[in-house]
Amino acid sequence: MGGVINKFIVIFSSIMLEALPFILIGAMLSALMEVFFSEKIIHKIIPKSRILGSIQASLMGIIFPICECATVPITKGLIQKKVPLNVAITYMLAAPIVNPLVIISTYYAFNGNIKIVLLRVGLGVTIAILSGLIMLMLNNENDILKNGYFNSKELCLCGCEDINITDGKVKQLLRHVSIEFYEIGKYFIIGSALASIFQIVISQETLMTVGKGSVLGIVVLMLFSFLISLCSEADAFVATTFMNKFSLGAITGFLIIGPMVDIKNTVMLFSAFKKSFVIKLIFVVSALCFISSCLIF
Repeated sequence: MGGVINKFIVIFSSIMLEALPFILIGAMLSALMEVFFSEKIIHKIIPKSRILGSIQASLMGIIFPICECATVPITKGLIQKKVPLNVAITYMLAAPIVNPLVIISTYYAFNGNIKIVLLRVGLGVTIAILSGLIMLMLNNENDILKNGYFNSKELCLCGCEDINITDGKVKQLLRHVSIEFYEIGKYFIIGSALASIFQIVISQETLMTVGKGSVLGIVVLMLFSFLISLCSEADAFVATTFMNKFSLGAITGFLIIGPMVDIKNTVMLFSAFKKSFVIKLIFVVSALCFISSCLIF
């Protein structure tokens, strides 16, 4: 029992130490948008066409690379600024995959196998764009943020009402960062604890026994990726251990679903977005990822 507890502490600590800096960066970027970027500036940057806006959003992660740990606060900040829903969702899903560091780590993990890199990036971008457009159709202009974030700043319970607009920009910025970091961080701790438990409970031997079938293998590796919540910069090195044991489609599904939605991100999503929206988002992303993985031979 002592060994299990020690293993949990090691895994939990590594997840926290690896991810907390990215959460802080996400909180800072969200606060910067809130304090320094007006809605007018943001809407000038975004193309009016929904398709072009989605394509632009899917590639923004190359210029503004972030880990999936930072996507929730940034996405919430974008939606508060009334950025089109498809643009915000597409950026949230695609940024951790088109991150140059993730692309490089995937390339080296698979010994320069460019096919896997292209599958991960190409399918990841496509799924992100389609997911954003589908979520826009499913939600339109409905409230999706908790406590009425989407339509009314007066109803915001993130602590913004305590910020005096007469304060200097730096003071406002620091206040926003501290509130955002606290609100997201406490849910991230819960998600990290759950991910640590699953990493201990589920062994690779169990995975290989359950996922021998091609379709079942895709489901198993996608679910495994969701539960263990690896950072997108490191998950490719874990995926290489499944080579010659799972199909290429299953490995691709593992590499795509994790950076988009995992258990720690899901907990953070539920902290900021309404339950119905989060459930629909996870279903849409999972369905598109599964279908895409099944088409790979």
